[in-house]
Amino acid sequence: MKYSILFLLFLSFGLRAQIKPVLFQFRTDTVLQWHYHFGDEFSGQKVDESKWYPRYPWGGLLLDQSQWAVPEMLTQKNGWLHLGAKEFGQRTAVPHWMINQQQAQELDINIKNDSVYLDYLTSCIWSIDTFRYGYFECRAVVPEGKGLWPAFWLFGQNGKDEIDIMECKGERGKDVHVDIHLPERKDFVKNKIGLNKDWGGWVKMKTPIVNDTIIYSGVWLPNSLTYFVNGVPVSHFAGDFSTPMNVIVNLAVARDGYPFNPGPDAKTQFPADYQVDYVRVWKLDPNAAKKMTAFPQVDLEENGWIPLQKEVLKKKITLIYPKKELQKEQGFVSLIPLSAYNYMVQVNGTEEVQVSTWVKGVQQTKFVTEIAYTRGETILGKDLSIQLKDAPRNIELRITYNGKTVSYFPFN
Repeated sequence: MKYSILFLLFLSFGLRAQIKPVLFQFRTDTVLQWHYHFGDEFSGQKVDESKWYPRYPWGGLLLDQSQWAVPEMLTQKNGWLHLGAKEFGQRTAVPHWMINQQQAQELDINIKNDSVYLDYLTSCIWSIDTFRYGYFECRAVVPEGKGLWPAFWLFGQNGKDEIDIMECKGERGKDVHVDIHLPERKDFVKNKIGLNKDWGGWVKMKTPIVNDTIIYSGVWLPNSLTYFVNGVPVSHFAGDFSTPMNVIVNLAVARDGYPFNPGPDAKTQFPADYQVDYVRVWKLDPNAAKKMTAFPQVDLEENGWIPLQKEVLKKKITLIYPKKELQKEQGFVSLIPLSAYNYMVQVNGTEEVQVSTWVKGVQQTKFVTEIAYTRGETILGKDLSIQLKDAPRNIELRITYNGKTVSYFPFN
């Protein structure tokens, strides 16, 4: 059962205004307004190579694990990116520059005419742009199956810094792995008795996350990094990273005896499909705001009435879960243009949202229509439809989430 929470809000504007994406982060002590900086809704027919390298820049050939991430394993359909992995089991030609000849000799791998035997073909997108600080989010469906290893992460320009917002394993249905990597063991933290331990670990959720639509995200600020699953904070690192980072989404196949083992077994189904709805990067600086280059494709009936689930985190890791800090986090509400006239309001958290429209302090109920989805007497969720085609330019949206209200003027 899906426990990410999406409500749809439609604002019809007309050509007189350019609506912009905006995101509000609700905390107990403040509400932060984030500005859209980069992203992809994957609405086109193929990967946008003005935004992404369709493979690892270094080639992506893993001789020791007999797999290769290739552009052919990437497809886009109906507003979703599909990252594939499949069994290969044959030799294939590989560009000479991708082959680590020294490693091939050490592993006694037969490189004949620049061809290599591979067990698997996998996939990856790697952002052309780099980013330092921001809110990074990815809405995705990770596949079930032993050995499948999807991830959403950031990698530093120094080749050492790394922020793993999400790594999953197809056989660990309720677990998500969060991690960091820093040089000189700066990723150590002290436990209760003062011993150095690696920061990171497997966080257990209350319900399965494999084969479900989940929002994985992270807020990276100076000396602060907080991880979220469906808007619920799961870990926090009080440290920083020295270089800007690329955004990476990939599907790999784990191997026995290597990191994130075990590998696949006879029950693992190939080809595997890691589905990504969107990737977005937000900035606090208004001057960093950019327009979306494409509108998302949204199934309104599917996204409009996802059930509300209060408790999603089953087991906290004390070492990476500073309760005092993470109790401040309440959730996120974003307004995403669906067209030149319409917004989608997306809730990433565990509370309900209310939206009203006002003009000069007087509520304008004629612009708001609410449609509830029910099962018997139980309300599953709702769509909020707000028609503003004929609204005055000074119309105000009031967004209330968990008792806090923020104002937003869409025509400004």
